[in-house]
Amino acid sequence: MNVFDFFSLTTYIDGQTPLYGQSDESRDHILPITALRFLEDDSQVALVLNKSGRPLSLEQAQTRLSQVGDKANLFCLIADKATPVLGFHQNEDGTIVIK
Repeated sequence: MNVFDFFSLTTYIDGQTPLYGQSDESRDHILPITALRFLEDDSQVALVLNKSGRPLSLEQAQTRLSQVGDKANLFCLIADKATPVLGFHQNEDGTIVIK
């Protein structure tokens, strides 16, 4: 998923919605997304998952991503291992979980 797709798919979601990432194949294992970080260059942006920390809101992530090119690819970064973002879903409580 790239930045443009992420913006397009989250346009109508409440900006205060917290962001989490799936830490493995189970939908039940999620960690807060606490930061964004460039990987090799500005064409690859990582959503940093960290078990200790407060999750970014959708609005915070969108504000930070608005400074990056639309074609930049998104990754989840867990323990220094980057995996491409495939999509996301909303839990029953409205939380966004990125996979």
